[in-house]
Amino acid sequence: MSVSDDAQYNFLTSECRYKNEKIIEAFNLFIKLSISIVAGVFFLDWKLPTDDLKRCKLSYGSDALFLLVGISMVLLILNNLRSWHGYRKEVSQLFTKVPPPKGPFWFSSEALMCVVIVLACIGFLMFNPL
Repeated sequence: MSVSDDAQYNFLTSECRYKNEKIIEAFNLFIKLSISIVAGVFFLDWKLPTDDLKRCKLSYGSDALFLLVGISMVLLILNNLRSWHGYRKEVSQLFTKVPPPKGPFWFSSEALMCVVIVLACIGFLMFNPL
């Protein structure tokens, strides 16, 4: 049983769109989780006295949590980008009118997302109020 070219093209392009959506969802999830962590840290800073011994443990815990969220979202973005590249490469090999992803800018938006996540992690580690 052979699959028509149109059906194969539709499947591959729908997978590319799906991977793009997952990349954007991962970045949006990072934004939501990081805002929640920062809000929790500011709440704890407001509630705990400055001489409380829990502050140090909570500071290390919040740093670790923020790093865990950042690293996992970067890995999720890169994994979906790798999958997208594979599907797009397959589309360009089967249908020669579709150009393959090439040049230094085909992944620029995903790279920018990863850079923003890394900078947010560094900023949180440097300016954690706990």
